[in-house]
Amino acid sequence: MKVAIYANEREQSQQVKEQLMLKLQQEQIELNDQEPDIVLTIGGDGTVLHAVHHYLNQIEKVKFIGIHTGHLGYYTDWLPDELDELVEFLKQEHSNINHHPLLSIVLCESVASESEVCHQLYAFNEMTLLNAYRTQHLNVTIDDLFFESFRGTGVCLSTPTGSTAYNKSLGGAIIYPSLKAFQMTEIASINNNVFRTIGSPLIIPQEQVVTLQSENFADVTITRDHLYESYQNIQKIKVTLSERSVAFIKRRDGLFWGRVKQHFL
Repeated sequence: MKVAIYANEREQSQQVKEQLMLKLQQEQIELNDQEPDIVLTIGGDGTVLHAVHHYLNQIEKVKFIGIHTGHLGYYTDWLPDELDELVEFLKQEHSNINHHPLLSIVLCESVASESEVCHQLYAFNEMTLLNAYRTQHLNVTIDDLFFESFRGTGVCLSTPTGSTAYNKSLGGAIIYPSLKAFQMTEIASINNNVFRTIGSPLIIPQEQVVTLQSENFADVTITRDHLYESYQNIQKIKVTLSERSVAFIKRRDGLFWGRVKQHFL
């Protein structure tokens, strides 16, 4: 078993990392940041997001365990004073593994006359399309059905695990993590006698694809979790729930609704 430790830069997290490294070495558990079997994150949910993207190229081979030193802990099961118990837990066989799907984002740009280049991207929590400079017009298609013409600031598409993040702040639904669906929530849509959108979050099954197109993507910002990129000449964006997923070795079951209650009620 090879273990990597991914900690944020906060003093407490770095102290916990040093303590954990010593305990793992004492138990002769191999530390390997390059090709780990298990990644131990130390921080909050933001640290987990950074770790997932850091190991994205080998996500099918890696399992995650979170140690909570941050503000929110949806993905973290352990506390800093439980390191001895965690080390013993690592030495056991693990059958309680939860898989959280990634969001698949295919972003296509035109590079020459009648040709395009597409980029395969992924998000763990959500992808947003935002325009802070002007009203953004989007044609929204679900599979082969033209669904609506959107005008407003943008849209947020989120995974079940991301439904409690930015999506919830936008009035989106909370989706239980094991459900194979994703969600599209509007960001400041314009609704009047001329322009009309559905105005409600859409819960979309995994097998369907949402396509976003516009006659003008200028000034738009595309975010994926904590990441953002600038692209030229965007033609369309296709979003769906990926077959790729992030595996977490869970300490116990039945924590999700308790965490929702703890953080929001």
